[in-house]
Amino acid sequence: MRSLSWKIAFSLLLVVAVSVGLTAYLTHHRTTSEFSNFMSESRASYTERTEQTLIDFYTQNGSWTGVQNLIQSLPTFVSDRLILMDTSGTIIGDTNAQWLGETVQNVGLSKPTSIVVSGQEVGKLYLLSSGMVVVQFVPPGGLAGQPPASPEQRFLSHVNTSLWIAGGVGAAVALLLGLILTMQFTKPIRALKKGAARIASGDLAYRAEVKSKDEFGELANSFNSMAASLDNGEQSRRRLFADIAHELRTPLSVIEGTVDAMLDGVYEPNPDNLNSIKEEAEVLTTLVGELRDLTLAESGHLKLDFEPTNLAELVRRRVSQADVIARGKNITLRMDIAEGLPEIETDGRRIEQVVANLLDNALNHTPSGGIVTVAVSPDKDGALISVADTGEGIPAEHLPYIFERFYRIDDARSRKTGGAGLGLAIAKQMVELHGGRIWVESEVGKGSKFSFTLPLTHLEPIA
Repeated sequence: MRSLSWKIAFSLLLVVAVSVGLTAYLTHHRTTSEFSNFMSESRASYTERTEQTLIDFYTQNGSWTGVQNLIQSLPTFVSDRLILMDTSGTIIGDTNAQWLGETVQNVGLSKPTSIVVSGQEVGKLYLLSSGMVVVQFVPPGGLAGQPPASPEQRFLSHVNTSLWIAGGVGAAVALLLGLILTMQFTKPIRALKKGAARIASGDLAYRAEVKSKDEFGELANSFNSMAASLDNGEQSRRRLFADIAHELRTPLSVIEGTVDAMLDGVYEPNPDNLNSIKEEAEVLTTLVGELRDLTLAESGHLKLDFEPTNLAELVRRRVSQADVIARGKNITLRMDIAEGLPEIETDGRRIEQVVANLLDNALNHTPSGGIVTVAVSPDKDGALISVADTGEGIPAEHLPYIFERFYRIDDARSRKTGGAGLGLAIAKQMVELHGGRIWVESEVGKGSKFSFTLPLTHLEPIA
């Protein structure tokens, strides 16, 4: 049984069957017990009234003469029989008029009720009943070899039959409704199953239709989020390969062209031409190194050497190195470092790499005459470092993807101005490996501000 619909339907049928069966059994048992008690109490009351009637008869007549007429006129249950015996043991009253003149010993009667008048026993009254035990369904003619059922037994049998019929109808209706509801409940799951098959076949654009706000709606939303994540991942993978090919092609083309020109005699193997090859080889080396660092960081295999670090000195050193580039671009480079910063337990080389990436990014996107400000201040759990520029800013629709590898706002931007698109992705991984977080605030036309935090001591990376 693999279908969830059938599993639910079978479970529902089992629950209904057990519930209806148990209800019918308990109702039958209770009904039988209460009806038996009712009949017993009724017979006891009837016996008392009959006894009093016979006492009044004997008191008025002084004997049992004519008592048979009285006995036959008394109301009785259909299945009951009254027997009256005098003091000699002879039957003098019988509602069926069959045992008149017989002795009690001959017919085997027992458990009588004494008739006492003026303190003297004048006779005994027997109330014969057919019994109340019902253990099975009894057909109208009775079972073979058994006497016909009494009215009480037939009544209880009919009640019992009605209970089981009502239970069966209720179970059938419940099962039918259950099947209908089960089909409705499992419809979203079947749709998700179909969607999963389509995604597995490569249709990552498929999205499940969300029709409710319950758990199935949440499942559909989660499914759509998963599909969107897979789609984004696939697009990132394709873009990654395309970007890697693009980034490798340019320096390789320069190297190949220069070498071919030397071999053909167009270029002389002089220091200038050889230096051009060296520069492109350095670009390749940097790109491969960045890809390696990023891959190791994302997989959690990048080894970090944590030690107490003077963050203020680290930032001043890196800003001082970048000041030459800033002056060449007519950009003002400022520092705003708070006093009394505590030492931070970090891998100083990696954090300096993060600061360098953010500084290079700011200088590359700030026009001549602009300002880049590097600030370091205490944070509630450690330190806060920010790099703000007065460049062109980043459009809001690009902000969620700015830390993705090879992501560029302008695909047409040259490699010299935009880099390989790995700096921010590496910065994000390095910061998170230190247990911190990194984010960006930007407004088009006014500039951008990249900030990251570092804890005082090494923490586990943010999940």
